Amino acid sequence: MRIRCSRGAIPSSTHPYALDMRPHSRLILASATAALLGLSLTACAPASTDGSVTPSSSSSPVASPSPTPADRVVEISVDGLSVDDGAVIAYDDPDGAVAALTDAFGSAPTEGTVEGPYGAVYSGYDWQGTKATVRETRIDLVVSADAPGVIFRTPEGIGIGSTRAEAMAAGAVDGWDEDGDGVADYLSIGVREVPGTSSLVNPGEVGVEYIDLKITGDVVTRLSSGGNDFSDI
Repeated sequence: MRIRCSRGAIPSSTHPYALDMRPHSRLILASATAALLGLSLTACAPASTDGSVTPSSSSSPVASPSPTPADRVVEISVDGLSVDDGAVIAYDDPDGAVAALTDAFGSAPTEGTVEGPYGAVYSGYDWQGTKATVRETRIDLVVSADAPGVIFRTPEGIGIGSTRAEAMAAGAVDGWDEDGDGVADYLSIGVREVPGTSSLVNPGEVGVEYIDLKITGDVVTRLSSGGNDFSDI
């Protein structure tokens, strides 16, 4: 199975927090939007973007270590997030998700606003290596690094620093080939159909949702919730 995702919204080169909408002939998938919204949290340092969110291709991320009894393990799936194998908190419970993450990190997030497409403004929450954006009643997460004492992973055991081969062996499938070199720069994991939706990528098929994995140098450098192929923003 191959999920070919076309992502049309990219940060404007002239405004660090604006979203530049490309022609409508390119699909703009929710996973890309969620990740971009996470990157534009205005409460972050104004002079630059958080370097942990977009790792340089010349550097390698630190692989998620095996959890120790002192670590908090946050698992993110298409259903929601859970901490230390606790109850799953759905993404449509943003208050519960923020409270759970605050407890896991042991500190409150930096709060700010996030500029979205079409002039929308959302609430943003920023912890070390993790950004959350609340759009209406749903929260989306972008994880670019583990934090001291906090480890993120999917139910399949894939986290920051996992290899492409490990992700594929765990069930991930090819997603978006950003640079067009024939090798996917994004993988989709935890893929499942969503009844009542229609795929914008595969016309005539039921839409799917998934966790998005950004691959840099054959290593997972970012995990994002909210990936799907049936939303146009």
